[in-house]
Amino acid sequence: MAELKKEEAYWREQHAKQPYADKNLGYEHYAPAYRTGIEAALKYPGKPFEEIEDEVVLNYERARAGEALPWDHARHAVHAAWAKLSGEVGPRDPDRGIRSGF
Repeated sequence: MAELKKEEAYWREQHAKQPYADKNLGYEHYAPAYRTGIEAALKYPGKPFEEIEDEVVLNYERARAGEALPWDHARHAVHAAWAKLSGEVGPRDPDRGIRSGF
């Protein structure tokens, strides 16, 4: 539970910096997506996102509140939260430098 709260606080602070963040929608619209990504990383450690995505979609759809984004808008936030905890890729942070060679 502490990990979940820590990650939610992180995404609350970092959300607006993410390239997928709609400037007209605040963190609260994306919160269920971040929570789903965090929970997926904790539930399926070491598994590739593509391998668990179908299950993650079902979990998101079951848990999302009426105001939550549809999956096609939420997927990037879900994946970002999952990727941060799984170590796949860090979130976009302008203070960390630019990656090259991709």
